Amino acid sequence: MRCEDFAWMVEHSPELFRDYSGKWIAVRDGAVVGVGDTAPEAAEKARKSVGDAEFILEAVDTEADVVYADHP
Repeated sequence: MRCEDFAWMVEHSPELFRDYSGKWIAVRDGAVVGVGDTAPEAAEKARKSVGDAEFILEAVDTEADVVYADHP
């Protein structure tokens, strides 16, 4: 798991919730690299942006606290 990206998401959670509530986001190197209504959609957009590099998928929702690391 990309610990730095997880820490970035925690630090920026208010902005992420404001901007992406109800969406899935993919994060790499302290930046949102993919957004979608589903995890596969966000991952697909992230792969177009960062290729085979590792990233974290997060559901931006107040009722879910799930983080997934993507390992191609």
